[in-house]
Amino acid sequence: MKNRIIYIAALVLLIAIDISAMDFRVNQIPNGGKFGCANCHVSPAGGGARNSFGQMVESKYLDFNGNVKWSAAMAAEDPDGDGFTNGQELQDPTGAWGAGDKAPGTASLVTNPGDRNSKPAGTDVEGIELPTTYSLAQNYPNPFNPTTQINFTLPVSGKVVLEIFDITGKSVATLIDSEMQSGIHSVEFTAVGLSSGIYLYRIKANQFISTRKFVLMK
Repeated sequence: MKNRIIYIAALVLLIAIDISAMDFRVNQIPNGGKFGCANCHVSPAGGGARNSFGQMVESKYLDFNGNVKWSAAMAAEDPDGDGFTNGQELQDPTGAWGAGDKAPGTASLVTNPGDRNSKPAGTDVEGIELPTTYSLAQNYPNPFNPTTQINFTLPVSGKVVLEIFDITGKSVATLIDSEMQSGIHSVEFTAVGLSSGIYLYRIKANQFISTRKFVLMK
């Protein structure tokens, strides 16, 4: 009897750990707090069976540390088949949002990307404006190993150069060196052949120049 009680207690603890361990993912999709664990799970409490959005995330959009890789590609998918993309339902149609950024769009218009019966009215996804300013967002995840995502916005088309530098200022990678259209853009950087440490990434677009730091942790 005692062993049975211990077994049940251990099982309950494991379930609790499993649920709480995934709570952080709620903050790794735009406006994820509105539906919480129900974004990915059939049960609003989390844990157990995953809905179509959760299955998609688990199979395609997790990094090596189990973090959700929100991106333009993920925003463009429609796993619940309701005719609206993940980005449209979460008020970030282009996938430009990054963890730690201000929640995009209008919270009251957010719908559940894993529930085909939860979808925006036709006008709810209209009128989301293209960027009016240049910006370079903080990469995500950070620290990273070995892949991270960098988002930036261009109010007008033009030549864009996005480079990676080591802490001494030496260029170690060029991610973009081409003409690009105005809009919200996302690029992945995979650190190959680089040691752990602090690196810089810098964008030059027309007269705009911006530099940020990130940390490679192997």
